[in-house]
Amino acid sequence: MNRQRRILGSIAVITVLALLASACSRNDDKAVKGRSGPNGAARDSVSDLALSEEGLGQILIGMNLDDAVNMGLLNENPTMNPQCDFVFPAVGAGIPEGVSVMVVKGKIARIDVDTGSVTTEDGAKVGDTEDRIKSIYGDEVKVEPHKYIEGGHYMTVLGDSARAGKALVFETDGKRVTMFRGGRLPEVKWLEGCS
Repeated sequence: MNRQRRILGSIAVITVLALLASACSRNDDKAVKGRSGPNGAARDSVSDLALSEEGLGQILIGMNLDDAVNMGLLNENPTMNPQCDFVFPAVGAGIPEGVSVMVVKGKIARIDVDTGSVTTEDGAKVGDTEDRIKSIYGDEVKVEPHKYIEGGHYMTVLGDSARAGKALVFETDGKRVTMFRGGRLPEVKWLEGCS
């Protein structure tokens, strides 16, 4: 009888621990997105597929194009310039339209976004005001005049990723973000695609 009580007691303890672990980990993926400081974006404003200096989902900066194609993430570009060109997400890869990927000498160098359905890991997106970008990234933002849009800006965020040779760049019309990109330097700062 004592043995049955011990077994039932053990099962009850294991069940309670499993339920607690499940409840505690339910929102773990949201908890790591975005900044944790006072300037951080609201948790619910971060898209499921968020761009960082490191990449977008499984598409990583520095990854071989062949690997990304074989994984079904990107399409091949049969007329691609091997020095530098753009490729696009594969159908069914779960990546929305408005995302393009720069490939330099066979490796992913940067990822461009011109759709509001993709955010950064900090919640910044197309359509955000310049003030919102400044509130999210604070002193990490360097603002420079846009080469082609009068009153527009390039807002570059180096932060900790500068040591790794990576950055985020937001382009604005002077008021709102029109597109942004993340990737390695110097390619992420190239103004005219592959130049």
